[in-house]
Amino acid sequence: MFKNSLLTNRFNLRENGSPLQHNIIIELYKNGPLTRRDLVKKLDKARTTIFDNLSKLQRNNIVSKFARNNGERGRPQIFWKLNIE
Repeated sequence: MFKNSLLTNRFNLRENGSPLQHNIIIELYKNGPLTRRDLVKKLDKARTTIFDNLSKLQRNNIVSKFARNNGERGRPQIFWKLNIE
């Protein structure tokens, strides 16, 4: 719980963030970079809801996304990570 409150203070979520955004940050902190599909499964929310909240966090420079190609044909996977300095 102490780490969760530190993260909340670090990213100033008490005033600006929703509970879902807080939960997204906690999951990314605990597990490292995750795909949107991973977050949908872990948080049991609709994928568009997760994407909308990830986009808001990205606009506030809290998370960023990157692509990782697994060496196969097709689109690379998109991962989301926390921007922790």
